[in-house]
Amino acid sequence: MLLWITLVAVIPWLRDTFGILPIVGWYVSGPAFVLLPILIFGVLMAWWELPTRNLAQLCKRLRLSALGGGDIAWAIGGLFTISIASVLILALARHLDPNFHPSPEFLRQPPGWHAWVFVAWIPLFITNVVGEELCWRGYVLPRQEAALGGAAWLLNGIMWCLFHWSFGWSVMLVLLPIALLLPWIVQRRRNTWVGIMIHAGFNAAGFMAAISGRGKL
Repeated sequence: MLLWITLVAVIPWLRDTFGILPIVGWYVSGPAFVLLPILIFGVLMAWWELPTRNLAQLCKRLRLSALGGGDIAWAIGGLFTISIASVLILALARHLDPNFHPSPEFLRQPPGWHAWVFVAWIPLFITNVVGEELCWRGYVLPRQEAALGGAAWLLNGIMWCLFHWSFGWSVMLVLLPIALLLPWIVQRRRNTWVGIMIHAGFNAAGFMAAISGRGKL
């Protein structure tokens, strides 16, 4: 609901009132109204569950464990696999429908390569990656594992994908590889940092595509 309100009300208001490009409006409003609340929710819910409340226990509950060589290998391999799968889906979709757009409307107006755009994007990048991973994988996934066992990653991925419904079905289609593979890898490794690494790499590539204009292809 917060995401939908931001897309249909806040971003257009910023555009009409202050002349802010929609993509930059998303960089500003996304963290404030969607992603920071998600981060706070995940951390607070995990904190309230702790029998002994301290930072070490919170990190343990959110599965923020030290990265090992295997974790890094899985993160790199996962990012590579997810990227290839996303490109293949995009290519197939474009083959079937030349007018297919893998991005919401506001990402089809590239602002170009400017330092201020990068600065505006940084809060979005941090809150998006850290906020979603701490909430969806750090807090929600362990609870789903307690109820569903080994199949928890599938429900987690489906719910995460549906979370993006306000962006449109085309975005959800291209996000399917990361929506399903990332939770599976994180559940297998039991380390949220792995999800953060994959998510960060994927989003950084998306940012470069968006500001260069390739996000509209």
